[in-house]
Amino acid sequence: MTVDHHLVARNLCAGYGERLIIEGLSLAIAPGRITAIVGANACGKSTLLRAMSRLLYPRQGQVLLDGQSIHGMPTRELARVLGLLPQSPIAPEGITVADLVSRGRHPHHGLVSRWSRADDEAVAAALDATKIAPLADRIVDELSGGQRQRVWIAMALAQQTDLLLLDEPTTFLDVANQIELLDLLCDLNARRATTIVMVLHDLNLAARYADRLVAMEGGRVHAEGSPSEVLTEDNIRQVFGLNSRVVPDPVSDRPMVLPIGRHRVVEQSTKG
Repeated sequence: MTVDHHLVARNLCAGYGERLIIEGLSLAIAPGRITAIVGANACGKSTLLRAMSRLLYPRQGQVLLDGQSIHGMPTRELARVLGLLPQSPIAPEGITVADLVSRGRHPHHGLVSRWSRADDEAVAAALDATKIAPLADRIVDELSGGQRQRVWIAMALAQQTDLLLLDEPTTFLDVANQIELLDLLCDLNARRATTIVMVLHDLNLAARYADRLVAMEGGRVHAEGSPSEVLTEDNIRQVFGLNSRVVPDPVSDRPMVLPIGRHRVVEQSTKG
């Protein structure tokens, strides 16, 4: 049974070396909902996700899971609750698809517990859900970029956490597989009430699939709320430096962003 866990960042400052990427950022993730983090390149989206998953130690502030600092939690205990798919993960050399996906079950094992039928079922379900069961015996390094991405997603699914953080999960996937993955995440959220946080670049997919959006600019939260609250023409101009038109999506009736460039723009006639 899925439990509503509360993941909160308070006054978070984090970066790499001497470079500070996010500064004074506070954010509460809506439990049981799908949240998409959007923003321009280098605005701090991935840094925020790394800090909220304990891959990056903050210079200031803290990340709390159910009121407890994640940096004070035992690693295995945290991994049973929170799963992460980072950007560009690296697989051990020579590992097969099935073995890599099976590693998602490690947090559920103690020092003396053995592999169980439940582990088999979780791995099989993850392989089936991502449609990579036929690749189970293949070496991960021999797969295409899109196939590898689905393997990593399967490993995150096999972990069966109540909180799932995904950094650009649609990378390397073609349009059909992007939609299939996002539908799968929606199914997971509907079936298990899994809290999902994902970094996405496609604003229209973010608007269609997320319950809440967080728009970042310069290492801070510029706007957060429902897609219709966040995806306004003013916010898009300020966050991305892009002129646009926001219209209803004819498929979902959520906001759809139409970027305006310098070419292929129909001139609007003026009435005199």
